[in-house]
Amino acid sequence: MLTYASVIVTFNRKASVREALLRQFNQTVQAQKIIVVDNASTDGTHEYIEDILHSHAEQVKYLRLDENLGGSGGFYYGMKEALNEHTDLIGISDDDALYDKDYFEKIIKAAENNPKDMAFCGVMYDHEEMTAETAGTAKHLLSDNTLKFQWATKDEYLNGDFYVDNWSFVGPVFRSKLVEQIGLPNKDFFIWFDDSEYAVRMHQLGYKYHVVVDAHINLNSDVKADQVPLWKKYYGFRNEIYTIKKYGKNKIVSNTYPFYMLLRKYASVYLKNSEFKGRRSKALKIFTKAFNDGMSNKLGKSIDPANKGKY
Repeated sequence: MLTYASVIVTFNRKASVREALLRQFNQTVQAQKIIVVDNASTDGTHEYIEDILHSHAEQVKYLRLDENLGGSGGFYYGMKEALNEHTDLIGISDDDALYDKDYFEKIIKAAENNPKDMAFCGVMYDHEEMTAETAGTAKHLLSDNTLKFQWATKDEYLNGDFYVDNWSFVGPVFRSKLVEQIGLPNKDFFIWFDDSEYAVRMHQLGYKYHVVVDAHINLNSDVKADQVPLWKKYYGFRNEIYTIKKYGKNKIVSNTYPFYMLLRKYASVYLKNSEFKGRRSKALKIFTKAFNDGMSNKLGKSIDPANKGKY
C-alpha cells in the first residue's frame, strides 16, 4: 500500500489543530508522519497539544516557525519537511480541515488504481453539508491567458470521480514525485492564491486533480465572506496579478488584463455596500497597493496582519 505524510498548518487556533490531529489518528490508514507547522502561534498552541506530541512522538513532528509566514510559508516548509520522509504521497491542509476516517484510504485506493494521476482531492463539506461554496472548491481553468477558473458544479459530483484543474489547499494529496518535479508552493505569497498558482504549474505540465467523490472533508470554520479583512484581500489580489503576469501565455493579455481587474475592484468598493461600508477609502488604497506590488513582482509579507488598525 502507498505511504503518505500529512501536513497541518496552524496559527493561533489551538482547539482546531488539536481536533484535526485527533481526526488524523482515527484514519483507517495511518500516516507515516504527521507534520504540524506552527506559524509562531501566540495562543499557547504547543502547550495545548504537548500531550499529543509526547504520546505520538514517533508519528508526529512539530515544526514551529520563527515568525508567522502565513499559509503559503507554512505549506512550503511543511511539504519540504514531508519530502524528507520519502513517502509516496503528501497531503496538506489548514487546521480547520477535518478528514473523514477513511479519507486517506480512499485517496490511496484511487492513486493505486490510477498510477498516472499525480494529484488527488476529496469533496469538501461545511458542517456536514455540501454547499455551493464547498462544491466550488474544485475549479476548471478557462483561459491560459487570464488564468480564470470556473467552479465545478454540484452536478459534476453525482456521476463518480472526475478531473479538475484547481483545488484549494484543504486536503489535496500529491505524489511526492510531482512535488519534486514542480517544486514547493510559493512561500512569498503569505496567504491566498498559492493553491491556484500551484495548480497553474501543474496545468502547464499536463496534470490535473483527480476528485475522489467518496473521500470527504469537513470544513470547521464559521468565517463569512463579508468578514474578510482588507489585508487578506490585498494578498489575494496581489498574488493573482503576479501569477497572471508570470504564467499567462499571451503576454500582451497577461500584462493588460490586470488593469481591467483593478477597475472591477474599484467598482466593487462602491457597489458592494455591506462588504465595504465604513472602509471604502482603505479598500481603494489596499487594492491599489496590491495592483502595484503584483505588477512589480513585489511579494513577501508586505502587510502585517497584526496591524489591524491600519487594514
